[in-house]
Amino acid sequence: MIKKLSIVTILILMIIYIFANLNKEESKDKLINSFSFDEVAVSKNENEKKIMRVSSAVKVKYDDDTTESFRLKYKKMISSGDSFNNEQFGRVTDKDGNAFTQDDGSVWISNNPDSNSIIKVKNHNYLITHFEERPGQLYKTELQLKNSIITPLSTEPIDFKEVGGTIINCAGSKTAWNTHIGGEEDYSLNTRYADKASPFYVECDKEDNSMFNGNDTSDIPNNFCGYVSAMQRYLKDDSITLDGYNGEQFTPYNYGYIIEVNIKENGDTEVAKHYVTGKYTPELAINMPDNKTFYMSDDGNAKALYKFVSDEPINSFNKNWRGTLYSAKLKQVSSLNGGSFEIDWIKLGDSSDKELKKIISRKFKLTDIFDIKADINGSCNSGYTKVYEDDEIECLKLKTGPKRSAKFQDDSEVKTAAAFLESRKYGGYLGATNEFNKEEGLTYDRDRNVIYIAISQIKKAMEDNYKAIETSNDIKLQKNACGGVYELTLDENYNATAMKPLVVGLPLGENEKYADEFFCSPESVSNPDNIAYLGSDLLLIGEDTTFHVNNFIWAYNTKTKVKTRIASLPIGAEVTGLANSNIGTKEALFVNIQHPFADNPMNVKGQKPNSHLLQNATSDEIKGSTGYIDGLPSGIFK
Repeated sequence: MIKKLSIVTILILMIIYIFANLNKEESKDKLINSFSFDEVAVSKNENEKKIMRVSSAVKVKYDDDTTESFRLKYKKMISSGDSFNNEQFGRVTDKDGNAFTQDDGSVWISNNPDSNSIIKVKNHNYLITHFEERPGQLYKTELQLKNSIITPLSTEPIDFKEVGGTIINCAGSKTAWNTHIGGEEDYSLNTRYADKASPFYVECDKEDNSMFNGNDTSDIPNNFCGYVSAMQRYLKDDSITLDGYNGEQFTPYNYGYIIEVNIKENGDTEVAKHYVTGKYTPELAINMPDNKTFYMSDDGNAKALYKFVSDEPINSFNKNWRGTLYSAKLKQVSSLNGGSFEIDWIKLGDSSDKELKKIISRKFKLTDIFDIKADINGSCNSGYTKVYEDDEIECLKLKTGPKRSAKFQDDSEVKTAAAFLESRKYGGYLGATNEFNKEEGLTYDRDRNVIYIAISQIKKAMEDNYKAIETSNDIKLQKNACGGVYELTLDENYNATAMKPLVVGLPLGENEKYADEFFCSPESVSNPDNIAYLGSDLLLIGEDTTFHVNNFIWAYNTKTKVKTRIASLPIGAEVTGLANSNIGTKEALFVNIQHPFADNPMNVKGQKPNSHLLQNATSDEIKGSTGYIDGLPSGIFK
């Protein structure tokens, strides 16, 4: 009986095993058809305003009509100042790796983590993180999966001294060839401030005969001197003169471009600046599937939209891109609910990084490219072209022919310098649209072949004939300080041909719900900034606003048009670093908390009812940090 029973038992166990594995195979083959997040409620009390809150669960529906719910939570991974392998995350350094110090003598640790890219090299996972500072700072952090938790193994700053350092590193993206690209958002290094022959010239104070202190000698607020001072200290360059702010190492023409970082097989990094993408105030660049076409946004007021097309597909890290730069020309077809537009492209020029680097090394000034004068009651003298850019009217005349500067070999070289090193000025000179305000994040939707672009605030230059100073008045919209996200239609060659609103914010009236604490309704977006398309019809929209009490992350379904709040950050913090990746077997959605308890939210009346929360914040609460939303099922983002 014992032998017979054993055989029967074995047979039963075998049958159970077979059926169990069949079910497992069926489960493995199941595909996610759709999913939805539980919504995060608007903060109801002071504790909720002060903490990071994320969606409690995501509900998944499979192709066999079964459903499953996955619990979610936010896991802080690394905070500003945390130490690994004798390095502090976010420590700001000079070109030799020495720490910058603050007024009290303490080491300067940045609380402004921004863009994230996850770069996989062999069996290693590296997180590249921007710090939005002057001088700029990027960190490479190796990640590991341990006990189902993602943790840092090591962190270190990325060395940019080969390219003269970097500045105000804002958003970024990961390329198809596994590198990171990001923008140098150098708001105040407009060269019109650096030339004594310019009517906009700014004279910077010096602490002694060599070092600037970041202040100017006028009463006009301007951050230009602070930018020069920061980069001077980074480079240790005390040779900078006041006539054009050129030194042995420093020139204002060395900043305001797209940068690239490559991680080699041994974990070392190499960097490049792509001058051929143009100089302006780039938020970031994204590459299209042809690996030739790139789009770049330009942050600030009276700015442009750019496209770069490489001569050849880029399939690996290359320090010398070559191609053609374009600036957008818009034709408005509707002003309703954020407006809609047709897009043409004005060619600025053809060149390469190598050629432009040689031109930059000549240490020229703006007036070697253009004669520049101030306007007279909104008009320019005969022979000058009126250009509206970076919130000012400029009267420009390209210096070609007999007036050509000795810095340039021929007229063609003058035009090349104008196209790539004064891209916004030259674009306006040729008739491109310099009327965008606060262009922020860009992301590509591969499922619909469209681009999404965040316009943080639809106002100023985007209003109809703003202050009666605009050159062409291409964009004629009603003011919406809450901003919106737009969709750019692409043709088969990834050329953008049209632009229309996807979702816009909702300004509140004084007597409306939420108006006592909010300026923009929390039922829609406010000042969208970082955005990321993750696949599966999911567009993430992150906010950088003082018009909501807390900045939100929205999950916008591009198919159903439903938007859901999936995260509420600590008060005063901006959403940055949106990126998804598998680390080992874990699907993670990375999110940075930038400068918590820093920005003070206002209501419809302009009051700031939550000021006390910022004033009473602890040293730990104000730290920037990088973390991820944990609990997502594998394969959710196709």
